[in-house]
Amino acid sequence: DGLVEPGSLLALVGSSGSGKTSLLNALNFRQSANLIVEGTIMLNGCVCDATKMAMVSAYIQQDDLFYGMLTVKEHLVFQVIK
Repeated sequence: DGLVEPGSLLALVGSSGSGKTSLLNALNFRQSANLIVEGTIMLNGCVCDATKMAMVSAYIQQDDLFYGMLTVKEHLVFQVIK
């Protein structure tokens, strides 16, 4: 179980293989076919689906390409448009 209050910041920290990416994939409805996810994902007390999640969040996977000449903001805009 987990809860993140509005206006707060959450950091996922853990060693390699601890499940950080699996959790993010499940929360963003990107889980693979062989991963079973149970439970309800809610936003502001309402059940959420992949479309609603995409409207309020962005998830950039760690293996994406980053360019040294772009700012952090430019990277985020680039990833959202891509």
